Amino acid sequence: MQQPAYHVHIYGPPRLTDLGSVPADAVKNRGQSTEQGQQSTIATTFENAMARLQDLTPSVLTEPDGSIAWAGTEHQIVGIIYDAADQIQYVELRGHGQSKYWRLLLQTIAGTENVDRFSIMVLPNRQWKNFQSFERMLDENAS
Repeated sequence: MQQPAYHVHIYGPPRLTDLGSVPADAVKNRGQSTEQGQQSTIATTFENAMARLQDLTPSVLTEPDGSIAWAGTEHQIVGIIYDAADQIQYVELRGHGQSKYWRLLLQTIAGTENVDRFSIMVLPNRQWKNFQSFERMLDENAS
């Protein structure tokens, strides 16, 4: 049985800010996470992320425009890496597969194993999660 497909935008961990008396709807409209922090970039360069992806496995396909595709018998994930100012702004991914594949792909792109607090916007509902919560959702929907 094929797992449900997901469409997500992935950002670095939120930068905590002092929001004081800012109304909750203003926070939501400014693209800030439910953790009351500003979304941040992923602290690596596009070139380094693409090099790590090419070293991950021969089944990961990359294109110079930032497009990526990774498929196997248990997963299929495609997307694009958006960068500016020598940092990855966010990664857009679509696909299905167990959480271990999503985690490995994100760790490879980010160049760190510490991705649990990365911010995930699950589309189309624009639902914010940290990576750990997204991972639990993947595992629950896989069973």
